[in-house]
Amino acid sequence: GAVPAIAALFGDTLPVSLSAQYPVPAESATGTASIVSGWFDRADLEVVGIGLGPRLALAGSIAATALTTAAVAASVVALCRAILVGRPFVRSVTWLLATASITLVAGNLIGAALDTVAMFSIAGALNPDPMDAVFPFASEYDFAPLLIGLVLGVVATAFQLGQKMQRDTDGLV
Repeated sequence: GAVPAIAALFGDTLPVSLSAQYPVPAESATGTASIVSGWFDRADLEVVGIGLGPRLALAGSIAATALTTAAVAASVVALCRAILVGRPFVRSVTWLLATASITLVAGNLIGAALDTVAMFSIAGALNPDPMDAVFPFASEYDFAPLLIGLVLGVVATAFQLGQKMQRDTDGLV
């Protein structure tokens, strides 16, 4: 899914979803109820005139997310295979889990940073005056991947302790 998404970034128009800060017009309500106040907080746009820098940043963000997902999926497959074989507490599984943890945290931070740079650049290109802008300099971040990365790190530590206990009990009858 990452390849078509990256390819779409380099067309004539750039599909982008930006944070927005715009009041909902009171005349939007045509029924018996009326709007007291409201704000649009997101806008799905197709824009033209965006330079190569933001497009490359968005492509890097998509690629970082895809590679991170692939690395974590490979780690889960290797862990499941090791469990099926009956030897989950081996050094390679511990290293794989630790690497997946670091990859998940770093990949998502890099992806979020690149996405933020792109969104700020696009908002700046749409609104040269940020004080009176519909599209503020804002970015959203999901902290779930960071927490999952930390959990994978804890699991890697538990597997390292399990590996030590398995070595200690290998000589026992």
